[in-house]
Amino acid sequence: MKISPTKKILLSIISSVIVTILIVFLFIFILGKNPFEIFGLMLSESFGTYYGFGQILFKATPLIIISCGLAICFHASLFNIGGEGQYNAGTFVFAILLIQFSSMPFILAFPLALIIAFLTGGLLGFIPGLIKVKKGVSEVITTIMMNFVILSLINYFLLNFFAVKATVHTEDIPINFKLSLISDFIPAFKGSSLNFTFFIAIVIAVIIYFLIYKTKLGFKIRATGFNEIASGYIGLKPAKVILISFFIGAGVIALAGINFVSGYKGYYEFGFSNNIGFSSIAVTLLAKNNPIGIIFSAILFAFLDFGGLAINQIIPKEIVLVVEAIVILSIISISKIIDMKF
Repeated sequence: MKISPTKKILLSIISSVIVTILIVFLFIFILGKNPFEIFGLMLSESFGTYYGFGQILFKATPLIIISCGLAICFHASLFNIGGEGQYNAGTFVFAILLIQFSSMPFILAFPLALIIAFLTGGLLGFIPGLIKVKKGVSEVITTIMMNFVILSLINYFLLNFFAVKATVHTEDIPINFKLSLISDFIPAFKGSSLNFTFFIAIVIAVIIYFLIYKTKLGFKIRATGFNEIASGYIGLKPAKVILISFFIGAGVIALAGINFVSGYKGYYEFGFSNNIGFSSIAVTLLAKNNPIGIIFSAILFAFLDFGGLAINQIIPKEIVLVVEAIVILSIISISKIIDMKF
């Protein structure tokens, strides 16, 4: 029996979530705990309060932006593992620029800082793309190695030139460059870090969806990713498409720092990302590289992250990492099975 590609994607995602839940239930049961009690507590602490729901959306915000950037790369069959470095670089540059632009009005300084952060991330994506095109070196290797190079360089410049004395973070950005908290308008969210960056993330997801599925460039990216050799025979230039995909994808990833710098802390802090660049890979895979699906996938992973804190006294919060690993394994395995059957 043949089914449409869209139905295949939905079937794959739903099946992966169900399989993941069943495996996690079994795992918790083996640990000697009641899985219904555990998940009930996670749900009540997360979606049962405005604060919990706000924190979930706050944690989902950078996941949405980073995953949308990864989706562009993945559609071109570029497995970008460098999200962690690109995210940190963009955030660091964004924070430093806002500090330097302190005398400029928001309407000029903020967009300019965003553009330069985007270009910074784009350049860091362009480099492994160029190495792949010119030398045939796998982007998996180069992007992983660049994470270490980028983080080391940031650490060096931060500690030697930009850090507040005896700390590992920059100065605070001017207060006029801070984005409003949602709780300023909806008091029920008081205490939550949810801010207007969430809406920026939604807009980015819609734009990336339109780019991938509704534009000529998006068609070129998907065609190259589907079959690089064949795309050359229909007049496309695979090398050029690869470079463009890497540049745009990494540039989008670099924008995720808005949430931390302007929406939350007000400065760049070394180590703030907490490996979110790697978690975003799972978010993107679960959503099958669809930017709209990424919104819901990011909320699911944010729920697991925040819910893990709620159950930490009952079972180790590291169970969330196990869940993420199971999601990746199940989405890959089930996709293969569905392709074989349908």
